[in-house]
Amino acid sequence: MTALLAAGACAPRPSSAPPSSDGDRNALLYAQPSVDTARELDQNGVHSFGEGRYSDALAYFRAARSLGGPASELWNVARCLEHMGDPEGAARTLDDYLSQKDVLPADRAEAQREALAIRTHTSVLTVTTSPTGASVTVDGQPAFGPTPASTEIRPGAHTIVVRRAGYVLRTLPIEASFGRAVIVALDLETARK
Repeated sequence: MTALLAAGACAPRPSSAPPSSDGDRNALLYAQPSVDTARELDQNGVHSFGEGRYSDALAYFRAARSLGGPASELWNVARCLEHMGDPEGAARTLDDYLSQKDVLPADRAEAQREALAIRTHTSVLTVTTSPTGASVTVDGQPAFGPTPASTEIRPGAHTIVVRRAGYVLRTLPIEASFGRAVIVALDLETARK
């Protein structure tokens, strides 16, 4: 399931209005919801995805799903969201996909691995200080220095400590999630003598 899946057998579902999207409006015209329309939307989504037009592909896959497309449309939506820089949305969509009853065991296992990978992707922590030249520990372990500098950290809550001789020690809580960059910029305060 590493490639996008084309819609298979679709059960049409009534839809009173087209979904709002940024995709190609011509493909989202609805006279009567149908299996053929869902398949065509899916194929347009696969084509758009292949061309790197993820926003258009997302609109096509969502429209196909709204017309009764199979659970694989949710997989396709998750892949689009991932490419569009929305790992939280991708993880939520994969959770929805995994809640569907018609997902094959091998596809379910792959989606579980993908959801775990999205949630456990490391983040880059960057610390800058003014003045430069401070050392940084993460969760009590020396991480790097002198600032400015960066390191990878695992998802979750962390505590960083920033030290520089002659300046007040700084202790900060940070949170890393979904591989998002964590940037800490500090103006260090001169220590009192």
